[in-house]
Amino acid sequence: MPRPLKQLNPYASWTRLFGATLRQLRLKAPDGESLTQADLGRLIAYSGATVSAVERGTLRPEEAFVEACERELNAGGVLRAFLPFVNTEWAEQRNGSGASHHPHLLSPAEVASDPVAFRDPTYLENLPDHTLEAKALALRAGASDTSEGVVETVQLQVDRYCRDYPTVSPALLEPRVRQRLRELHELLDGRLTLRQRRELLAAGGFLTLLLSCLQFDMGHSEAAEESRDAAYQLGQAAEHQEIIAWTYEISAWFALVDRRYDDTVEHARAGLQVAPHTSAGVQLAVQAAKGWSRMGNAEQAELALQRGAISLASLSTPSHPEHHFVFDAAKLSFYAATCWAWLERPDRAREHAEAVVAQCLAVPGRERWPVRLAETRVDLGLMAVQEGELEAARHLGELALGSHRKAGSTLGRVRELDEAVMAAFPDAPEARDFHDRFVTARRSLELGTPG
Repeated sequence: MPRPLKQLNPYASWTRLFGATLRQLRLKAPDGESLTQADLGRLIAYSGATVSAVERGTLRPEEAFVEACERELNAGGVLRAFLPFVNTEWAEQRNGSGASHHPHLLSPAEVASDPVAFRDPTYLENLPDHTLEAKALALRAGASDTSEGVVETVQLQVDRYCRDYPTVSPALLEPRVRQRLRELHELLDGRLTLRQRRELLAAGGFLTLLLSCLQFDMGHSEAAEESRDAAYQLGQAAEHQEIIAWTYEISAWFALVDRRYDDTVEHARAGLQVAPHTSAGVQLAVQAAKGWSRMGNAEQAELALQRGAISLASLSTPSHPEHHFVFDAAKLSFYAATCWAWLERPDRAREHAEAVVAQCLAVPGRERWPVRLAETRVDLGLMAVQEGELEAARHLGELALGSHRKAGSTLGRVRELDEAVMAAFPDAPEARDFHDRFVTARRSLELGTPG
């Protein structure tokens, strides 16, 4: 499976986000034709090299450049609204207010919960006020000493980010996690009791596990593997067996996406030996079930699902089932639906899948588990293909592509449906149309397109 090129996260800085937005506008020019950097340079009386440097974030755009781009690209004021943040960011860097000095200006990821907000000039124009400063102080209040309150604050932050994972865009959550890890590193350099150090190392372990998941969602596979390895080391340092078990689970997940199904099962087995009676243990069992399903072994898949159910029954009901490293009972139906869909057993898969969709849409107007919902719609789409229902498969695939919480693993599942549709209906215009939409969505993720 080819790996996408590693891209800088545009939401980590205003300069990067300006450059990524400019690039997006250039590739979607008003006349419908993509412009090269040289084309845009000629239109605005700048060199193509200047356009390239601004898009890469290595050159600060001047006001005349911004106004010319606004005019030629019909940007609607969004580039103009970015400029004050870009200028402030460059001024802070010039004055030596780097990350270690906690600059006043927050990154884009810290100030919005939805990438769509950054398409709205009015939203951007209303940001530069005292609320940013207040938010910056609140976010960084825990970095000044190592009292009991600070350790608790760090743990609450980690808990919040793990609970944000199912719904917040990876491109927005990843820079927040990185910033908290930088602050946690500073705390670990301070004077700590042995208990405080162990608790902070554990917090760092879970944050690094989360970072690995986010990086993989964004297509940064090598960085995700490095973060997983770092989480393993933190788990060992904290003597926290469940963190170590989660690193095996992440390895099993990576192997599954890469279609290394034997490795999926082996990683799951190894992790189960570390912490079997935990949320990680349940997740490892169902990852094993998915590996066996991919290899066509229904008996072993069912045994693994039963093993997961038995382990889950011994755990207390979680108060926050949305926490990424907590296994809630509803997840069993989610994994069972996928396993039976892969085994081409729609008689067993459909009941589970329909239960998951009902759980996700239980609150009108809200998708509680967007990734879970999207991937279950892929399962239903695969069943539709098996039953010869092209229109239903295409519709379900488009619903999955429309999920507001985009992740590389989800697009990997949509790719399965795309391949199944194209194989079953190679000459159908509807199949080709769905394939084109999938390719566009995958390219957008790989290029790190804003929003």
